[in-house]
Amino acid sequence: MEDIAETLRALGPYERYSAVRHTLNLYNNVGLTAHYTLPPALLTKPRVFSALKALINLHPPLGTTILGRTHSIDLEEITQTILLPGEDTTAELDTVLSEQHSRGFELGRVPAWRCLIFRDYEDEVGDVAAGVAGGGNRGVWISFIYHHAIADGVSGLALHKSLLTALSRPHKNPTFAGRYVVHPQQKAYPSSLESLIPLPLSLPRIVSEVWSKVYFPPPPPPTLYTGSPISACPTPTATKTIYKSLHFSARALKTLLSVSRRENTTITSLLTAIIATATFQAIPGKFDKLTSSTPINLRRYVPTERIQEVAVGAFVASLRSEYSRSPPTSSNLFAIAREHTAQINDRLDAGTADLDVGMLRWVSDLSAFLKGKLGKQREDSFGVSNIGAWDGEAGVDRVVFSQSGGVIGAAMEWCVVGVRGGGLVLGCTGCEGVVDARILERVLKGVKKGVESIE
Repeated sequence: MEDIAETLRALGPYERYSAVRHTLNLYNNVGLTAHYTLPPALLTKPRVFSALKALINLHPPLGTTILGRTHSIDLEEITQTILLPGEDTTAELDTVLSEQHSRGFELGRVPAWRCLIFRDYEDEVGDVAAGVAGGGNRGVWISFIYHHAIADGVSGLALHKSLLTALSRPHKNPTFAGRYVVHPQQKAYPSSLESLIPLPLSLPRIVSEVWSKVYFPPPPPPTLYTGSPISACPTPTATKTIYKSLHFSARALKTLLSVSRRENTTITSLLTAIIATATFQAIPGKFDKLTSSTPINLRRYVPTERIQEVAVGAFVASLRSEYSRSPPTSSNLFAIAREHTAQINDRLDAGTADLDVGMLRWVSDLSAFLKGKLGKQREDSFGVSNIGAWDGEAGVDRVVFSQSGGVIGAAMEWCVVGVRGGGLVLGCTGCEGVVDARILERVLKGVKKGVESIE
């Protein structure tokens, strides 16, 4: 049964694209997980639910079901507590996040997000009488899993910053009548990407896209590696996400930053080069080409007076790059990174003209457009999405970025996030079976070795 109090506005083209992908079971959600080190007294169930209530009223996208603002939100229904039974927290988080990204949302009935609270088993046994939500000295992991139409990866950092502020603020626990139910405040919903940022298209761009994507799509190069073809009829197995994360120390992140500056590149580009190199070394020699996509945060183009409006929302475009196999030397690695940085700088210098998201308004039937990709080869070998770093604010010491595998997306999607003064986490996600398990294992080992070998 739908629980829609008010239709807020029509979806913008990019939001509609994400909504249709979700409806067709082609892409489920995005996630950001943070490790909170606050005192146990600040992590009791009433405190956490009070903070979630504050978030819902602060960020209007959390009070919606995509179809409109909901009458009420039962926090017990959208919040799940998970015990971590073993000492290998990384493996346990990877497993849970894989499961979460393998299922979407019941739009129209519940909000387009959910919250996970990871509690240590030993702490739970010791603190059950006190009702501590993951207390003890080990801290607690809290995860937001959300629909891409209401928020992108960068939005996850804003959500956790707001949650930390709400948890840390001195206040009395609110009185909930019976169940923990929140009635979202009637606040204005943020504007769509397209209404905030001009996305002009040149005639050559339009002609090129229509020619190459609609009428005469070129055959993919036989030596381009993009994993297995897109399933012609996706099944639940084909949409199952496999997520694996690599955790690096503060020292490793500091070295990456230093070397990136020395080589006139960026961490995003250096990691892209490392991933490309590791992938070439892991795949059969008959493949000598790779392609990647790099999401670009478009908030830089939002008018200053409206920047607060885009803290939580979907404001992303992407850049496509190509790579050819070359000897895996450090000089070649840095050359790849610098070329990638130059491409990003050129794209940023061009402003918002001819961006890929600008083409979406020309697609009259998004469902047919997306279904038209089924049964065909993927366009990209991998993607690298770097949402930046937690600003080092006390109370959170680790962050993990994740997302669902894209049924029609790249074979591998790499999710990057760091902590200022802390470590770095690289997450690799994809649909089960798209990349052979042995190849994926070699890629992961190659990326780990590549990052740790940077000097």
